[in-house]
Amino acid sequence: MKTCEFVIETLNCIFEACIIVFYLFLVMKKDYRYPLKFLAIPAVIFFSAIEAMTITQVNPWVKLIVILALMMITAYIMFESRVRSILFYCLMFIVVALASEIMPVIALNLMNLGTDNNNFSTGTGRYICMACSKLFSFWFAIYIAEYLKPKQREIPFRNWLLIIFVPLLSLIILNSIFISTELSPRRSLLYLLSVGGIFILNIFVFDFFDTYSNTIKLQLMEQRLKSEEENYRLIEEKYTEIRQLKHDISNQLAAARRLFMQGSGPEAASHLNRLYSKLSAASGVCYTGISSVDAIVNMKWHTALSNNIPFSCKVMVPEKMKIDELPLCRIIANLLDNAIEGVQRSSAEEKFVYISIIQNNKKLRICVMNSSDEVDADNLKTKKTGYGHGIGVSSVREAVDQLDGILSFNWENGIFTADIMLAY
Repeated sequence: MKTCEFVIETLNCIFEACIIVFYLFLVMKKDYRYPLKFLAIPAVIFFSAIEAMTITQVNPWVKLIVILALMMITAYIMFESRVRSILFYCLMFIVVALASEIMPVIALNLMNLGTDNNNFSTGTGRYICMACSKLFSFWFAIYIAEYLKPKQREIPFRNWLLIIFVPLLSLIILNSIFISTELSPRRSLLYLLSVGGIFILNIFVFDFFDTYSNTIKLQLMEQRLKSEEENYRLIEEKYTEIRQLKHDISNQLAAARRLFMQGSGPEAASHLNRLYSKLSAASGVCYTGISSVDAIVNMKWHTALSNNIPFSCKVMVPEKMKIDELPLCRIIANLLDNAIEGVQRSSAEEKFVYISIIQNNKKLRICVMNSSDEVDADNLKTKKTGYGHGIGVSSVREAVDQLDGILSFNWENGIFTADIMLAY
């Protein structure tokens, strides 16, 4: 190898190593662990490996596998991303690298700047291909990083595997069909169009998944908005009741005092009991700092009171919690639905529903209690037969497992208790 050729090959390896490191940093820069200057270390490692494989003329497929392995190791050491995300990003770059090597060759072949015999392996044709390949890979790397990074987490694991392997396998199949035979200008054009079509179809498919995901998120946001509107409506109603009671309470107490002075103790006590009931009902507002949870508790509170079921709530959440709201809402909604259902089926004289949400030392304890007929807490039914405590139990268990929590059920002396401890 001549000196000028060696210099050109070395520069090509340097650019290739820098593009790889730049791509990894671009797609995972939020999870980068070290100062920026430490990126020079993987850049040198990639350069050394690529330079060695270039000099020894390693098989291109072996080179791709080695680069993929080095990218995985580098990303795992220098970034805090999940292994699944790292694999996704690295495979995407391999697809980009493969396409970047193929497309310049076909384009130059169409322009008659090379021949099928030398396959652009030497001379000017190779240098042009190297330059075009680096431009393509750099552009594709930026595009993939900016377009796919915020979206790939929204789709299921099996779907993004298809997004990776479908174009990769398609390129391999196309390569075996076209390159294995003599490439005429017409076949080269078909090959180039096929490669471009695969990437376009891949982008369209990915955009479909992203649009579908956004549609689902929009529906969830609309449901949440309706829940919060209902929550605010209930809070406003309670606030109005409290204002009315504030003006009326002095008159009510004066009337009770007058009854006591007249010796009508039972009537005065009954009068005070009615006043206490109004005050309890008016103060029926839950506030945890998580609007979706508050909306659920307040609506279930309203449902219980509308069915003449006394409802009480205890909340001690002094700090803002960083916890996944969806499973938390599923837990509370199902437990309260079960409690109200259990009370309605209960033959107990004193009926009630009670919920406590208490935060302490990065732990959240949720306890729901209600009057209930006898229940086998170790073998809850899952259908609406006999009693209601089995409804949604499987959903509650799944949500608790998702939050790495502990769940227990207990029935004793006519009271059913669901107790949950969550760490966050």
